[in-house]
Amino acid sequence: MSSPVRKIACGAASIIFITSLLFRFAPGAAAQQDNWDELNARVDLLYGQRKYTEALSAAQRLLDFAEEKFGPEAPKVASCLNKLAVLYEEAGNLADAEPLYERALEIREQASGPENPEVAASLNNLGALYADQGKYAQAQPLYERALAIREKVLDADDPDLAMSLNNLAVLYDLEGRGTDALPLYQRALAIRERVFAPDHPEVAKSLLSLAGLYREVNRYSEAEPLYRRALAIEEKKLGPEEPEIAKMLDDLGVVYIAEGKYADAEVLYKRAAALADRNFAMQPLAATIFSDFARLDVAEGHYASAEPLDIRALSILEQDFGSSSPRLTPVLDGLSEIFYLQGRYTEAMTTLKRELEIQEKALGPDDPALAPILDNYAGLLLRTNHTAEAALAEARAKAIRAKATAAAGRDAAN
Repeated sequence: MSSPVRKIACGAASIIFITSLLFRFAPGAAAQQDNWDELNARVDLLYGQRKYTEALSAAQRLLDFAEEKFGPEAPKVASCLNKLAVLYEEAGNLADAEPLYERALEIREQASGPENPEVAASLNNLGALYADQGKYAQAQPLYERALAIREKVLDADDPDLAMSLNNLAVLYDLEGRGTDALPLYQRALAIRERVFAPDHPEVAKSLLSLAGLYREVNRYSEAEPLYRRALAIEEKKLGPEEPEIAKMLDDLGVVYIAEGKYADAEVLYKRAAALADRNFAMQPLAATIFSDFARLDVAEGHYASAEPLDIRALSILEQDFGSSSPRLTPVLDGLSEIFYLQGRYTEAMTTLKRELEIQEKALGPDDPALAPILDNYAGLLLRTNHTAEAALAEARAKAIRAKATAAAGRDAAN
């Protein structure tokens, strides 16, 4: 799945979004407007400059001003609460953001009724806060209600409607509901293509979201042109040497590998690896790029070139997440394959055993995902003349599959 876009374009892969209503305020009394405008403009300026600590202090002063001048239940107070909550999130303080979003929503519902665009904006942001914490069951009804309001009160081509469609699609996608997410992604993209210029960043966001879903369900021929379009938009906006481009190069490279377009993939991975080396050589994204580059080398039979790439990826992930993290297992699996393909069976067995131990600890001893690892491990044990141990691994894989089959056949209602 593609990484969803945050409120702030340079944020991590979370699914919090911001609407055009975030910093919009209704007109106030003329006698108070000058101070209001001055405080509000300062908060917006600091936010735009990403000076979040200073912006947070200014936003608190703006809220105090609004509560004193307009009353605690005024719509402007709701807008201030919403803004302050966003800034708390930027500071990583989700606990303090939540009651602010809730109070803003309550004020807007009381002031404007339950089907107002401002209410939809608050529902969206509160839902996004929950989604960012992995509380999908709490986020979903808020997103769905926000979308229902926007469907009813906004124009069919309103960008905020596209945003709600995309937000809910991302949530469904994260929940494994790709079939439900697909039409929402498609509608969001169609709206943005009608409303914005063909090379607008919002179009690129939708292209990436839809491409990511197509890639997940192995619809590579549909994913490829979307990734290519999004990459072209971002290269035009940011330049070909911008570090942010590396993730898209990797995503498209994965599609090319799946399609057997190895020469095209190699061009992308050389660029992505160079960007990683220059800008974020010890970050998890670099590990992903190096590991995927190794997969390309394996597909082309370049095992000697693949090995150092996976070793680098493993070192990065060990440093970031520890030596027993499940994040290591895909790289260990790839490295074990590289050793095996070079006839280095003992090294392959040792690497695969480490993967197995990590997965056992993370998933439990009877998880069905262990069975194929045990199969491969048994094969390597046979290659290295550990016949008795191979038989035990084969038997354990068989027992895990039998238990999973029996569990699937039970009637839970009885």
